[in-house]
Amino acid sequence: MNGYELLAQYEKQIKECFTVPNEWLPKEFRDNRSDSVSLADVERKCDERDGCTLSDFEENAIERAKRVQIYRDQIERGLEIEYLP
Repeated sequence: MNGYELLAQYEKQIKECFTVPNEWLPKEFRDNRSDSVSLADVERKCDERDGCTLSDFEENAIERAKRVQIYRDQIERGLEIEYLP
């Protein structure tokens, strides 16, 4: 796992830790099962509302393109390709 992936994972975990009280949120963002909503859930709901979510296919295509670029860089530097999981 490279530094960018670690930072993305770290950001995702941090957003799960912070919560927003339901009374601060519009009704469509509230979680009636608890008294608060994680920041990650609020962000997810905003993305769904705004049409910013990516399909699994799109996310996989982006990840494949990143890996190809990493492999290309390794070849250009004369290194042996280290395949990523």
